[in-house]
Amino acid sequence: MTKSVPTPARRYPLLETAPAAVALALVSGLLNAWTFGQVGTFATVQSGNLLSIGYFLADGNQGRVLLAATSVLVFAFGSFVCSIYVLWRAREDRPYSAEVLVFELVIVALLAVLTATTGISPWAVAWTVSFIAGVQGNAFHRETGMLYGNIAVTSVVQMAASLVARALGRRISDDGEAHMRPAGAYVVVLIAFVVGGGTGFALDELWAGASLAAAAVVLLLLFIAASSARGPIDPTQNNPTP
Repeated sequence: MTKSVPTPARRYPLLETAPAAVALALVSGLLNAWTFGQVGTFATVQSGNLLSIGYFLADGNQGRVLLAATSVLVFAFGSFVCSIYVLWRAREDRPYSAEVLVFELVIVALLAVLTATTGISPWAVAWTVSFIAGVQGNAFHRETGMLYGNIAVTSVVQMAASLVARALGRRISDDGEAHMRPAGAYVVVLIAFVVGGGTGFALDELWAGASLAAAAVVLLLLFIAASSARGPIDPTQNNPTP
């Protein structure tokens, strides 16, 4: 009788693991805490900004329409630039995650310092943060092989609920896949997003750039991990569409 050989567990790239996903969601929550608290727009949740555009259009507030629309466009530009950069690194057969993280780290840390020490326009900071959010969302969007959003978590809520339903509905139809583990990972991502937002609001009560400084610290830890990790680092698929 031939013994079956167990299939080895797949090793996912560092920036595709649950801890990295949680850390990135924490960063997103902190960034949103600053932009929403200071200028009333979202750094990452562009559906909220689009809704704001419709609201201010109906309200006749053209100035706020322009400000919210600019946040959306800057976010899109960040995603565009990051996509081109990732393609270039792929052509060179070189990893990109550590470089994207250090770019985010430097810009966010600089914004924290400028916010605390100068009279820089809050909108200039908010738009720069939206650009960074676009970069992050395009670079990192997978958790153990599955799409997720560390910058806009509506899809994470949907996926967590769907996976739990598929686990409970095995008697109806069983696809043979694991469901509760990824569902749990997605729930932790959601919690991290909430914790980032709440912590950011609390920190900004102490001084204006504290939430940005906290985001920079998390990015620094991720950068150190990405720089020193053995094995694959970049997400396996760079296109954020299924």
